[in-house]
Amino acid sequence: MERCSVGNHWPPDLAEFTAIVGECMANPFGLSADDVMTEYRRWRNESWRFDGADSFDWRHPVLFQICPELRRAGVERKLGHNELAALAGRLLTKWAKQVEMGFSIPPVRKANALENRPPGDAQVADTDGRYQRKGMEMIEKIRSVIKRDCS
Repeated sequence: MERCSVGNHWPPDLAEFTAIVGECMANPFGLSADDVMTEYRRWRNESWRFDGADSFDWRHPVLFQICPELRRAGVERKLGHNELAALAGRLLTKWAKQVEMGFSIPPVRKANALENRPPGDAQVADTDGRYQRKGMEMIEKIRSVIKRDCS
């Protein structure tokens, strides 16, 4: 009792013990919800540099599955930071349980393009592809300037 009143909390009580065990019991990925949120913020802030989520350099393949789901849910349901963090924890737990049950994490790969997709408004307006070429040239110029500045 004297040690606890001075500030020494050893041995820990049940709540502290549960918190310590929870921190030490890592999922099979070695990631926490904070790690997921850090990677989500990094992807969200740097995704414009890449052609898609499949070309982003993910720290772990499970993050390729979790982060786009976080973005979709965050936009659709207008989630705040705390709600996104809670969802990140739930998704990480879901994937950890799936791996523990013997399922594997799908690899990071490009989604198949739809073959019989009707043309969008931009394709109808840009029949000869001139504006698309100009846009791709501008994107390449921006990317080259950023690569040069970062080097």
